[in-house]
Amino acid sequence: MNNPVYVKLTSIILAALILSSVLLACGGKGDTPAQNGSADTQTDAETIEETTAPATSVPAGTDFGGTTVNVLNSLYFPTDGFYFDVAEETGDVVNDAVYERNMKVQNDVNVSFNILTKEENAASLIEKSVTSGSNDYDFIFGVQFVVVPLVIKGMFMNLEGAPYIDIEKDWWDRDYTHECSIGENKRFFMSGDITLGLIRHQSCCYVNKQMFENILGDPQSIYTTVLDGKWTLDLFSEYTSKFYSDLNGDSKFDEGDQYGCGVITANLTDHFTYDAGVRCTERDENDIPILVMNNERTISYAEKIKRIYYENEGIRVFPADYTSLHEKIPNKFKNNSLAFMVGWFYISDYLRDMEGDYAVIPFPKFDETQESYLALIHDVATLVCVPTTCDKLETVAAVLELLAYEGYNTVAPAYYEVALKTKYIRDNQDEAMQIMDIIHDASTSDFAYIYNYALNSIGLIMREVLGSKKGDFASTYAKKEVKTQALLDQLIEVYTSLD
Repeated sequence: MNNPVYVKLTSIILAALILSSVLLACGGKGDTPAQNGSADTQTDAETIEETTAPATSVPAGTDFGGTTVNVLNSLYFPTDGFYFDVAEETGDVVNDAVYERNMKVQNDVNVSFNILTKEENAASLIEKSVTSGSNDYDFIFGVQFVVVPLVIKGMFMNLEGAPYIDIEKDWWDRDYTHECSIGENKRFFMSGDITLGLIRHQSCCYVNKQMFENILGDPQSIYTTVLDGKWTLDLFSEYTSKFYSDLNGDSKFDEGDQYGCGVITANLTDHFTYDAGVRCTERDENDIPILVMNNERTISYAEKIKRIYYENEGIRVFPADYTSLHEKIPNKFKNNSLAFMVGWFYISDYLRDMEGDYAVIPFPKFDETQESYLALIHDVATLVCVPTTCDKLETVAAVLELLAYEGYNTVAPAYYEVALKTKYIRDNQDEAMQIMDIIHDASTSDFAYIYNYALNSIGLIMREVLGSKKGDFASTYAKKEVKTQALLDQLIEVYTSLD
């Protein structure tokens, strides 16, 4: 996204600290506030809040007369319901921020949310509702890889030109929304601060500070390396290779040993690939996606990542399953037998009871010539779409704009407050804060990755390349190219014909 979250967050925290000092002063002797200049301080805090809260395009006093807005809140992980469906305040800062955001939006424009949360594939529910004309849902929070393919079946409304929605505002992720689209006049999907599902499924890499110090020295140096632009695949390979130890003494490379990093040939491969700047598609002069993946740089990347996975004794390739990602790898990291852990921000949920400290850094770049770090938004991220059966677009558009706006001003700061102070960074170093900012602002995706399942799985081709253990991108791509191009042409034709 394009919002300066950490500038905003710092301002909010600063304002809170200033106001706290005023309140403390008021609780002392009668002359304390005047001596401390509390009146001026209050004004400063108000000014900070005003400058960090740009106006929404929904006019004050907009009233939809108590209209019920029906929402399908579909989940990939059962634990993701709190992105939108929060029934009450619990004392948890993020939960309560979402609850208060939802209540405020409902009150501000006089609507009522009827939320149906489903922990199952939403595609069949959406198709059944739209094709039958039953109009069950006014808008949908959907999992990217589930709902995106439905666009070519005419399931969703084009939100380009919808009232109130201003995609140029900082609470929307313009780049991600554009990557979901073909052409400048079609917008069937949107995302941004309307949901935490974008940032929580964004790439990041965890560093076990104790293990790093034991083998490589001062863990502070990893921050410097990142900020200097030197955190690359080659350095990642060099560092991880130093950590192997036969902990169980059986003279075998197995899960009981110590490693530099644990990987799988599925999900994590996507992030190594796109974060290294590999592109499957680019856009032509008409903003139409074209295949560009078959080039020397991609071939070089495939060879490099294959060596990292299979020729580096510090890398453990775990089975490509849920247990590896959510139990085996995080547990080894917590128990000091894994120095680096690649994954997503939500993986920090599994580290709450970790006794040691860890750092959070980006995935490595391809090499130092890569302009910037990147952080792929995984294909289970949340986006918003409106079924073609919706008969209250003005109401829905206002609600979506306000949900994103209030998310930007309250939910996102609440999440980062928790992330920065209790989950991700266990120190207050300026470098650590800068790196969190870098990761957040580095969000990326690719049209072929988003529409992978409509394009012969070309967006996940590196999973096949590494799964075969051969690292042979060229021949794998050659087998898929003709069919993929035909499917892309078909997708473009159907997409551009939609209203």
